[in-house]
Amino acid sequence: MLRYLFDASAAAEIYRPRSPQVGKIIQHMIDQRTVLRRAAFFIPNFCIAEVFNTFARWHFDPPESRQKIEWAEYERMVRRFRLDVRWGRMLYTYDLSRYHIMAADEIIPIEHTVARRSERDHLSTYDILLIAMGCELHYIGPAQSVYLVTCDRRIQIVCEEFRKSDIHRVRRKVSRALEEPESTRWFPPNVLYLPSMKASDVPATGAAD
Repeated sequence: MLRYLFDASAAAEIYRPRSPQVGKIIQHMIDQRTVLRRAAFFIPNFCIAEVFNTFARWHFDPPESRQKIEWAEYERMVRRFRLDVRWGRMLYTYDLSRYHIMAADEIIPIEHTVARRSERDHLSTYDILLIAMGCELHYIGPAQSVYLVTCDRRIQIVCEEFRKSDIHRVRRKVSRALEEPESTRWFPPNVLYLPSMKASDVPATGAAD
């Protein structure tokens, strides 16, 4: 079974896709979840509040006028989202734990390194914890079935850098006779960056069974 971990930016696309292409990709994932029943949707508990805030911003204070939604649509989206997170009907709430805090300690130095190269365009602490939650799902496994879904290119870049850094760290420590399990526990999840995806990029359910 595929495990998709949605951040707030990607979860909001379920209710209002930014483009027909993203809409097709999201619908394909939803079909995997609801029709085939071979995928699970996870969302961090703090991202639920972020999605509600995104909907409100689209109605009350959109960054661009074309993004504005009317009150009726706003109410409809809020009501549907509430139903989708209730009892995990569509999106299963993934609660923050001590393991995610521990994983964040591995990610923070990498995030700062990436931000320094990008005019200090930092991720938020919540974004770092999101990646950490993806690391924990990756650890629980099977690793090849776990995907972090986002519309934030910075998250994808940090995960890519983390993956390269992790390979170097493992190679450096693998020859040690005594090794703490935690030192090689945290691996970054696969990342699906919705704005650049094509329908063919959506993972096949059979490959993860």
